[in-house]
Amino acid sequence: MKLTNLEPLYFDILKNKKTYDVFDYRHNNIEFSVLFDIQTQPDYTLLFIKKKSDLFLELKISSDFRLNTYLGNKLAILLKMLELSNGSNRFSTSEFFKEFNEKIPKTISQKSVSKKTLTKIYKCEEADNVFIKELRDWDQYPLLNKTVSVENREKTRLLYPDVHESIKDKNISVFYTDKPSKKNLQ
Repeated sequence: MKLTNLEPLYFDILKNKKTYDVFDYRHNNIEFSVLFDIQTQPDYTLLFIKKKSDLFLELKISSDFRLNTYLGNKLAILLKMLELSNGSNRFSTSEFFKEFNEKIPKTISQKSVSKKTLTKIYKCEEADNVFIKELRDWDQYPLLNKTVSVENREKTRLLYPDVHESIKDKNISVFYTDKPSKKNLQ
């Protein structure tokens, strides 16, 4: 099934030099936060998080915005999120995603998920450390023989997409702290 309304959202994400958007979605009084991440490869990621719960569902979206509505083992998670028991109600994933498609915003949301929430969802290293402390160019320390880690790159991509874009091809790590600058708090 093609989620046609993801396409204008995708282009608005690019226009705003972002790599994802988070928006709210409601189905039968059940509230979700939805993360649409266009940086993941080769497919995009659509992450449904049921609000006020620990339930989430991660789905892959092809680059032409198609979703396989056959969810396999993930169907049980979706049914649990929707508070439906398996077989007690007639439920169609196609109908669910058709309704969802109609409610996808065409532009990025003005609000966004907090940096701490993102680091916890993606299980980033040092999840509470979300403020940039410093950059370290490992090429300046040849005797240490260190390189930027994949985890550090991913955390930077999620938290600071513009910084990531500037350093993604360089051997630079971003060091994080849990303490914001005192100037930023004023």
